[in-house]
Amino acid sequence: MRNKNLNLFIVAFAVITIIASLVKDNPTTDLFGYEVDSWFVRILWLLIGLVSYKRYKDKKEEEAN
Repeated sequence: MRNKNLNLFIVAFAVITIIASLVKDNPTTDLFGYEVDSWFVRILWLLIGLVSYKRYKDKKEEEAN
């Protein structure tokens, strides 16, 4: 159950991070000390959020069975 809640937290954090980056509207962002395009970082957070949501959904279904 703990991991299921962690996955849900990661999804929420990814959504908040994407929204915050859209509000700032900077053309570049620092990622591990490198300047990269903001859209690359947004897509990366979107993928992290989608994977975490899928894991959350799978664990929820597994718990129901």
